[in-house]
Amino acid sequence: MRVYYANINQPLNTFDFQRYLDQMPLVIQQKICRYKNWEDAHTSLVGKLLLIQALQDIGFPKIDLSVLTYNQYGRPSIPGKIDFNISHSKTLVMCVVTTNGSIGIDVEALKPIDKTDFYNCWTPTETKAIYTDLEEYNTFYTYWTKKEAVVKAIGNGLNIPLQDIEITDNQATVLNYGNWHLKEIPLSEQYIAHIATKEPYNSPVVLIQKQFS
Repeated sequence: MRVYYANINQPLNTFDFQRYLDQMPLVIQQKICRYKNWEDAHTSLVGKLLLIQALQDIGFPKIDLSVLTYNQYGRPSIPGKIDFNISHSKTLVMCVVTTNGSIGIDVEALKPIDKTDFYNCWTPTETKAIYTDLEEYNTFYTYWTKKEAVVKAIGNGLNIPLQDIEITDNQATVLNYGNWHLKEIPLSEQYIAHIATKEPYNSPVVLIQKQFS
């Protein structure tokens, strides 16, 4: 499994940003231009560039993102047997593509957070693990990225309560949606990221870094 990623440490110059933006369908250009700060605009644009690169690498050399369709919850997809998902946190963007069913990806930067705001997201077992130490955040983000990856793979957005997703090691059981398989993306100590798939993936995750300038 290949995961494409890019870390945008600083904004692209105006020429390069516009050059990449012009490669996008008008509807995507309009969405990107509505963002108020450069980080959101750049991560949105770079996510689509990563998607184009990933599709090219699996045999779609002239992919036009105007073929994207959106379900009633706003999840984008490509008609046919290809599924993809994009996630970003701070200035890190990640994209994964598969031809083997549905897929979701979520990445979060490790940072202090008030975990007491999220009590309604967990099963009793998860609550015990997460709140044993209020100053420890790795466990929180591990469960969070696993659940978010599953939600994104299913594609129903916030219509799935996170408490309806039970995490057991590298498997998630979702009320009304069955079992899902989870795989960690070993990127860096500053981030935690997971992939969720309906079918198990036994191959290792291959990280491919891209730079845009």
